[in-house]
Amino acid sequence: MPSALLSPISLAWLGLLVPLVLLYVLKRRRETRIVGSTLLWELAMRDMRAERPWQRLVPHLSLLLQALVLILGALALARPAGAGQIPSGARVAVVIDTSASMAAHEATGSRLELARAQATAIARALPPGGEMMLVAASADPVVLVPSSHDSAMLERAIEALLPTGGGGALDRAVALAAERLRDAPTGSRIIVLTDGAMDGTIRLESQVPIEVRTIGEALANDAILAVDVRPHPTEDQPDRAEIFARVARFADDDHDLWVTASIEGRGLVASRRVHVSHERPSSVVLSADLPPDPDARAAVVVVELSSADPGDGAGAHATGDALSLDDVAVAPSPGARRLPVFLVGGAPDSIRRVLLADRDVDLFATSVADLDARRARDPDASDLDGVFVFAGRTPSEPPPGDSVVVAPEGDTVFGASLGPAVRDTRVVSWDEADPLVRFVRFRDLHIREVRPITGASARALLTVEAGTAIAGLSRPDGEIAILGFDPDQSDWPDHPGFVVFFRNLLERARARRAAGGIHPGRLGEPLRIPAPDGEVVVVRAPDGSSESATSRGGVAIVATRAIPGVYTAEVGRRRLHALRNLFDAGESDIRPRARFETREGGAEVTTDEAREPREAWPYLGGALLVILALETLWATRKNAT
Repeated sequence: MPSALLSPISLAWLGLLVPLVLLYVLKRRRETRIVGSTLLWELAMRDMRAERPWQRLVPHLSLLLQALVLILGALALARPAGAGQIPSGARVAVVIDTSASMAAHEATGSRLELARAQATAIARALPPGGEMMLVAASADPVVLVPSSHDSAMLERAIEALLPTGGGGALDRAVALAAERLRDAPTGSRIIVLTDGAMDGTIRLESQVPIEVRTIGEALANDAILAVDVRPHPTEDQPDRAEIFARVARFADDDHDLWVTASIEGRGLVASRRVHVSHERPSSVVLSADLPPDPDARAAVVVVELSSADPGDGAGAHATGDALSLDDVAVAPSPGARRLPVFLVGGAPDSIRRVLLADRDVDLFATSVADLDARRARDPDASDLDGVFVFAGRTPSEPPPGDSVVVAPEGDTVFGASLGPAVRDTRVVSWDEADPLVRFVRFRDLHIREVRPITGASARALLTVEAGTAIAGLSRPDGEIAILGFDPDQSDWPDHPGFVVFFRNLLERARARRAAGGIHPGRLGEPLRIPAPDGEVVVVRAPDGSSESATSRGGVAIVATRAIPGVYTAEVGRRRLHALRNLFDAGESDIRPRARFETREGGAEVTTDEAREPREAWPYLGGALLVILALETLWATRKNAT
């Protein structure tokens, strides 16, 4: 197997051999001294009588030892490698864990930085003809670089790796790499770089050898596992709320922490010191007044951990632990439950009664003409953000948010087609898995007249003999429920499921508004922001950085980093926001504890082929130290001249 020098330019240090030899052949300059006899100094006198400044090179042990020191030192700096490398032409797949726990900081940097350094060393040590594949083991594993020998491209991809907010699917990432290496030559292998901060046994299967390298030590960490804000009004404090937080310590000892709650623009609103046990999570309750902002929108509560009293000026994330992603969490205040509902065209009495029974619903009556005129004057009108209930006539385009269409007119409604009316049809089935139909039963339902709903984008919620009676349309900024009949022309309002159906719809709308109008997702995932086609959407992250993207198909997909907090998106004159948290006990426990089992198949490989290429400079450095010691002993020996 051919060897290689990873830094051949360092061989230039061998040039020091020239001045070393010159020191031994140049004539020495003597001092004149008076001695009792010249009998023992004949050799020195012969040198003094020489007319030439050069003398014959006489082999000396010290010269050989010093030359060996220079040669070994230059070779060590040149980083020889080759013994133990993968065979020429073989491929190596490097799987890097990018889960949240890889953001934990060790003494020399974050775990992901240490993994990137190892991956970079592998890319630089590829043998002639060797190729490397880079796989990111996030929640959804992806091949970042297919098999390539371009070390510069590999290094750029490695440096671009960032931690994500969820757990890493190592087993699926290895399976993905193994599929790409199915026909790889003998000597190919998979290297997994992970901190092993996960529970249970991880089974890795491949046709090529698998090597797992664990990064990181068992470090202590404090984390917020859950946050909830509930109303607790009083006569004197109508905006009073209780903030519930669940805090855990992943370590072998207990200690005290400060839990603080704040609101953007208003500062600290509550704080409390809590004793956190390492054996079980601790719960803390904070009370605070959380009035809406000047635009009547609900405030977003920020809960943080601190190891010092916030009154003493402690900054955010001042816990002193290794992972900061779980030291802050955000949640909407109870004001987010206030939901405006617009009745467009007059809703059936049965629906109106259900809406009036919800004390957190604000009803507004309007018409399609007034709605179109309002949107024409101000396309980004923020005061029209709520639930729309259309009865009969509908506009050409649906408004932002969630909508309900009852007994629609015309042949189409928001892209769905309507068939001719069918009388006295029976129920066939309903989709119990859909959130809108959760806990709703349509058995023994009788509908006097229904217009079947069709269309590729319409999903059937209730199916009758004539076709789909209730359909759902999913949109980037909300849901549309289409009822192909008038509930008052059926016995549905007499069933408990009628109230449950509309409660489900209202709760989904509240959840969307509380989330800021952007679809919920995991920390570190791209934001899917509803926006008109061609609209440039700018997103500002919690750390102040900003990213932008252009909307395609009604959605702008903006990549984000794993930073917990509030993300603000500007869509025209509308402002949306997304809340992102790391509520994952498995990721917050950053102690390596996973057990890996590998199952390998295919051709047998030797130990050398299955290991990372080893550099020889440590051995050369050791030999250099031994020779220096010998040279010192020789130069200081007894009777040395």
